[in-house]
Amino acid sequence: MHRLPAYVALALAVTLSAHAFAQQDTPPAAGSQHMHAFDAPTQLQRLTKQLQLTPDQQAKIGPLLQQRDQQLQAVRGDTSLKPADRRAKTIAIVQDSDSQIGGVLTQEQRDKWKAVREKAMERMQERRGQNVPAAPGSSGG
Repeated sequence: MHRLPAYVALALAVTLSAHAFAQQDTPPAAGSQHMHAFDAPTQLQRLTKQLQLTPDQQAKIGPLLQQRDQQLQAVRGDTSLKPADRRAKTIAIVQDSDSQIGGVLTQEQRDKWKAVREKAMERMQERRGQNVPAAPGSSGG
């Protein structure tokens, strides 16, 4: 029954991997205060570079990323949602989008995409570990 945290972690990993794609080799725009994690054109550019997408794949994936971006913006803007409902909707949107994108990729591209996302998750966990104090009693005593 308490699977929500696992789904939240998955959504966070996907969001961070998308954010990692968007940030690689791309300085933030002048005056921007927050880089949008699901900037569809930037993410499509990164996916194209990382996975060597064909023009046909780009034509199919671009609209999927734009649709996901619009759906996530709508969820973020919906002030009537409780935080748990917002997370659940975000997770569902990301999972659906990733499934559709995966259907466009070759097996080799899916494998590479998975590896990139796992690496982003590892980096996120490392950063979290640096910011979290050691648990009490972990000194080995």
